[in-house]
Amino acid sequence: NMDTLYEEIDELSRIFDVADKGQEVIDDLKAREAALRADAAKDGKKLSYVFWFSSPAPSADAYLGGKYSASGFIADVLGGTNAITSEAESPALGWESIIAASPDVIVVTQVDRNRWELDKAQAKIDFLTTDPATSQMEAVKNNALVIMPAQAMNPSVQTIFGAEKVAEQLKALGLK
Repeated sequence: NMDTLYEEIDELSRIFDVADKGQEVIDDLKAREAALRADAAKDGKKLSYVFWFSSPAPSADAYLGGKYSASGFIADVLGGTNAITSEAESPALGWESIIAASPDVIVVTQVDRNRWELDKAQAKIDFLTTDPATSQMEAVKNNALVIMPAQAMNPSVQTIFGAEKVAEQLKALGLK
């Protein structure tokens, strides 16, 4: 949950003598979270998600969002679950395990550091749709691939923004 973030915003706003502004930010984030929760999947189905941060190469393990990470929070806010049940914040899993998790939606992130080719969201999508194994995943066959800024995978004010971006794309795909 976002309680720690709200506490940090409150503490910083008091330190800088802008407690009223800090409370406005907290209230805004809470209202946005409530709106996302209220707009659960239209058919009541709990979608399962995989949040793919990056990989050094297509053949390498993928760095993902774990069960209790900001990604898990986003899945919950959207009325779903994180298909990755590892308690590690950012587990690295092989594609066999990811395929076995059988997510309904794959969230690919745009990582702006450009360390690896698979930091790019489009490179991830290209891999998913052309690899003989990943292209057979239901999420890929159903084009349930959405893009989110990588910063949203860190617990921060960006997390709610990322959830909103995912929700917008789910609506466009008819999944919400």
